[in-house]
Amino acid sequence: MKTFKYFFATLTLIVAAVSGLSLTSCSDLDETPYTFIDPNSYYSTEAEVETALVATYNRFRRIYSGNNSLYVAHVELLTEQGWPCYTKDNMDNISKWAYANNASTGGVMKVWATAYECINRANIVLGRVEQVSMSEESRNRIKGQALFLRGYTFFHLLRLWGGVPLPLTYTNGIEGLELGRATLDETYEQAIKDIAEAEKLLPERGAANYDVWRISKGACNAALGQIYLYRASMNNNNTEYLSLSRQYSEAVIKSKKYDLMPEFTDNFYWFNANAKNNMESIFELQYSTQSGQSNNMHIRFGIGRTNNDFFGCYQYCRFGVSGFLYQEMVNNGDKRAEALLSYFNGVGDDSKVIRDHYYNAETLRWEPMITNDKGGEHMCVFNLKYFDRLTDYSLQAPNANFGILRYADVLLNYAEASNLLKAGDGIAELNRVRTRAGLPALQSTSQSEIDEDILNQRRYEFVGEAKIYYDELRKDKLADFAAAKCERGVAEGITYLSELVFKPKQNYLFLIPQGDLDGNKALEQNPENVSK
Repeated sequence: MKTFKYFFATLTLIVAAVSGLSLTSCSDLDETPYTFIDPNSYYSTEAEVETALVATYNRFRRIYSGNNSLYVAHVELLTEQGWPCYTKDNMDNISKWAYANNASTGGVMKVWATAYECINRANIVLGRVEQVSMSEESRNRIKGQALFLRGYTFFHLLRLWGGVPLPLTYTNGIEGLELGRATLDETYEQAIKDIAEAEKLLPERGAANYDVWRISKGACNAALGQIYLYRASMNNNNTEYLSLSRQYSEAVIKSKKYDLMPEFTDNFYWFNANAKNNMESIFELQYSTQSGQSNNMHIRFGIGRTNNDFFGCYQYCRFGVSGFLYQEMVNNGDKRAEALLSYFNGVGDDSKVIRDHYYNAETLRWEPMITNDKGGEHMCVFNLKYFDRLTDYSLQAPNANFGILRYADVLLNYAEASNLLKAGDGIAELNRVRTRAGLPALQSTSQSEIDEDILNQRRYEFVGEAKIYYDELRKDKLADFAAAKCERGVAEGITYLSELVFKPKQNYLFLIPQGDLDGNKALEQNPENVSK
């Protein structure tokens, strides 16, 4: 049964094994299978427990990358941010919400299994670390990282499926694989408990002998600010949760360990060779040119038919960024539009002539026209946040990192919670994000207008970062934005866009993947969603 293959299974636990592995490098997230390892006997030294921790980071990363990178495409396409540029992998059907009540189709379905693999790996670390001889500092750091990864994964799951099973010990064999769902509140509380405990155990960013890419105290506070804000939104802007969100976000700000990069594009490897783990980065997924370590988003989400050194690696086309959104940003004078690909040197129609291609923000067309390998015209722009032109083209191994938490998140979370608690509070933090983008500072205005602007800043700031789906859902704006995209797309003849067939409500949840449901009789399916 599929459950025994994925759900909490550790019979084929993956452990890190690069020859001569050094756990101080941000690229050491590779792995080799050791079949039938018994966690009770194998993880008996500090180095072995560190290996299990690295394997936990690896599985968290896989939620977003490898074949699971279609999850990123899926949640972007469900918003106004993403346009399909190919029918493969059902990109066009995803965009119109064709699978709103389907338990078997779509990139989101893979998250369930991968998330529970990550949780079980974290449980192995937590289950073994107390029995192993090491300094208390090392023990606390290992525990804190594992707790964060487990807690943040629970948060990821609850946003997609609501209350979920909460395994807190590792499995060793096939016993105990069937576990029922906790309530939504219990899932929130476990996620919060894990990350709050991690915050007490972990050092600040920049601590001696602690790699900058590892989860730190600041990441815990940023995550707690995010979780409480999400919970507040889903509970009619509950003031207790808003106050806690503000408190934890403020702790990050007051730590003075982070700041905005001077230019928005400085955050991304395409533009900046020193972008990785910079001062704005709080937690990001690590990639490198080692075998199995490259960033597949560069390959999957490109324009296709581009085997030239301008792009640094070959590309497939799955989806791009909405031309409507790009047009909106350009018309507003928003510098964040510079992170979207609107010009490149590409192969012309005769496949031999190199031509310059420009995206016309008025006509929403590439000039000269570019097409995918099926002849379909590309009408979207593409996201340079994913791309890497700095790595040797011959390696075919793009290694741009992918951000999970940035300081911009913290500023906007603080601004939103503060304004909802008292109109006008937090506007200074909001304006820091606006002014970096080249926008004028927002003057004090009504609470609702500030709140609307904060959502818009998220829409421009986090394009392609798999975040806006959750922000628009919790603000109950997702259906409005998605419907407007599809309606206008049909009217203007945008390739592969068609009318929206489902309008999600704020309480929308995905159905649990059918294979996992079939394999675990203790699970109960979510009810089918009803469109607005």
